[in-house]
This record gives sequence, structure tokens and C-alpha cells, in this order.
Amino acid sequence: MNILKTTILLATTALCTTSWAQQGRTEPMRVRIGETILTLQAPLQLQSAKESATNNVKKYPRHSEGIYIGFGFAAPTRESDYLPIHSGNSFNLEVGCRYLHHPSRYYTIGTFLQYSYYSYRMKEASMTFMGYMPNGNISREFFRTDNIGTGIIQRIRLLPRTQLEGIVYGDWAYSKRFVVKSRVDGNKEKSKYRDGTKFNPFGAGAQAGLRRNSTTVYARYRFTNFFNPDYISTEVPRLSIGISFGL
Repeated sequence: MNILKTTILLATTALCTTSWAQQGRTEPMRVRIGETILTLQAPLQLQSAKESATNNVKKYPRHSEGIYIGFGFAAPTRESDYLPIHSGNSFNLEVGCRYLHHPSRYYTIGTFLQYSYYSYRMKEASMTFMGYMPNGNISREFFRTDNIGTGIIQRIRLLPRTQLEGIVYGDWAYSKRFVVKSRVDGNKEKSKYRDGTKFNPFGAGAQAGLRRNSTTVYARYRFTNFFNPDYISTEVPRLSIGISFGL
């Protein structure tokens, strides 16, 4: 009797498979009988329901990489004295690439390489940086740096598609200058002041952010000084608030 039932089951399965193929279906038909799932395609496959559920779970990638851009604004804090700046005109930009390793669904670690640009619009800072007042009527003053940096990224998943991100970074400021824009006899003039003894070439800091999908809102704090304290005793704000996007 058992042999007869098995023969009928196999014959029915073969007929269903043939009919399914003749109808031009690309997806295989699956029939569940108790704890067994029959996959109606050639060759005929049998697997337990538990095995089928396991195979349907998508595996997360162990490694990933990507490009990102970001921008932020200087955020002066009250507990420290800083060189006076125009906050709305003092900003940072960055673009870079990162490489990430995913040991599990809940934790990510990686590194990055990026270019960053800082521009601080100063207030009456010519004497501080240059030691003299340039000719004409000064309209704008800026301290600016171009940097190459790297660091370590760590992320912890809080919710699906939402992560807490922490970064420690180091920068090499390969270009540092104080820029003065003025008018002399009705003509616009632009002066750049560079002095390696006053500007520090390396910097480091930390960043914390909340990441949703590919967008991160962050707060960044610089631990090191932009300026040599032997020549310039005060600093521009160390804190910046910004946002970055994965491309």
C-alpha cells in the first residue's frame, strides 16, 4: 500500500511539473506535505520546511565600500574663549571613500580616506595672524585649511536601517592660510598669509553621529590646536555640526 501511495505521489508530481513548464512559468512550484516541501522542477527536489526557511534568509555582506560627501558648520560653545567668527559663514566640507567590515548584523568596523576643507570667516583678526594691518578697507577675513585624513569607523545597529556611529580621525593640513579681502583705492585686493610656525600641520578629533539608511547627522570635536600656542593663544571653535550622505 505504501509503495502504491508513493508511486501515485511521484506520478502526480511529474504531471504537475510538466504542466507547470508548459505554461511557461519561470518560478518553481512548491508543495508542502507535512514537514516536507516538494519543489516541482527538473530535477525534482525534496527538503524539509526548516531547511527551506533557512535558505530564504538573505545573507548580509561581510564587506562593503562606498563614497560619501558631507558638510557642517562651526558651533561655538560658551565654556571656552575663541577667536571671534561669523558662525553662519564658517563651515567644513569633506568627500571620501570608506571600507567597512561587518562581523555581524549589529556591528560594523572600518576605515576611510578623505579630503576635507575648513573655512572660518574671522572678525578683526589681521593683527592676530599677520602682526600688522593690510592696506585699504578690509571687507572679509578667513582662516582656511585643506586636509587629507583617515581614521576608524565603528557602528552599532539600534533599529533596522538605523545605526549609532563613532569615528576617531587624524588630519594632515597640507595647505593653511589666512586670507584678507580688501579695497584699495576702489580696487579689490586679496592677500594670503602663510606661516608654518603659527599653523600646526596635524590634527585629530572624534565624531559621533546617528545614521539612517545612507544619511548621517553628526557632531565633530577637534582635540588638537589649529595654531601654535606660542604665537596664537586662542583657537577657532572646536565643535562642528553637520550631515553626510553616502553616494
